[in-house]
Amino acid sequence: MLASSVPRLLTRNLDKYFSAPPIRLFTPRNLRSLASIFRTFLTTTAAMPSSLVGKNSHHLKSGDPEPAPLVPGAARIYSMKFCPFAQRALIYLAKKGIRVFSTEIININLASKPEWYFAKNPKGTVPTFERDGQVVFESLIVPEFLDGIYPDTSIIVPEFLDGIYPDTSIISADPYTRAKQRILVEQLSVVVGGYVGIFLALKDNKSDDDIKEAVGKCKEALDECEKLATYNAPFFAGLEPGFPDYMVFGFFDRVWAMVTGTLPESRPTLADDLKQFTVSDFPGCGKWPRLTRWFQAMEQLEEVKASRQPFEIQKEFLKTYAGGNPEYDIGA
Repeated sequence: MLASSVPRLLTRNLDKYFSAPPIRLFTPRNLRSLASIFRTFLTTTAAMPSSLVGKNSHHLKSGDPEPAPLVPGAARIYSMKFCPFAQRALIYLAKKGIRVFSTEIININLASKPEWYFAKNPKGTVPTFERDGQVVFESLIVPEFLDGIYPDTSIIVPEFLDGIYPDTSIISADPYTRAKQRILVEQLSVVVGGYVGIFLALKDNKSDDDIKEAVGKCKEALDECEKLATYNAPFFAGLEPGFPDYMVFGFFDRVWAMVTGTLPESRPTLADDLKQFTVSDFPGCGKWPRLTRWFQAMEQLEEVKASRQPFEIQKEFLKTYAGGNPEYDIGA
């Protein structure tokens, strides 16, 4: 169903509902009808192609004015469109339904940060979440905070309908399962070190030998992650994607762009060390079959598609970063 048809659907059904005489307005039958209208609306909008408003907006830099204050109830995520740490929050927003929870994305130039941004986040990092005067940062904390303030879709409908819509909380409410998921994120975070090692080697224009060493350590990280994957379920969280999957995907995605795009083009002498990586089969069924199945399953998720940058744009950005002049607005 097209987005333009949703208002017509709501208007037609709500007109029908409110045409009832006042004495019959809140009968059980009418309440059930109204619940059905809202359920149809949420189901229809959830099925539409995802969109993160502002995901590709211009990156604000030093000297740029601060955005206008938020109206009550509205929210804002400060991000950088190539940052895997910020992508953790964007995937969460996309999964929870950006249309339901009005959230604006403001991109920050991390090489030349606006002065006013440090008042919100003294570290100057992304992501940072802001709503109703509350500011939260750190990439593992923001998603859990979003689970806390947006636990389910019922917050947008009348109180008497509360509880009839599906829960969108991503991290488990069960204390033991939640603890196991957090432990799994810690274990999988070896890939963060693998990504950072290659990224910094490129950024600092290290020698081929240094980059070769960084690639070797990244392969070791992939070995560790392969052991944590299972043939019994496509995702680390189980049959459905969950907290550990969303928290680490962005780092695998950046490694994919570096070892199959940026490095082969910028350092052709490393061809032998990179030959096992291909664009279409990452990280590689031969050595990492479970990770490869997981990566391919994650790529198909609507929330991942909504938060992700195209391969070619990621690759070109990393080239500019390696050259010492990152073009944050490339591909905008």
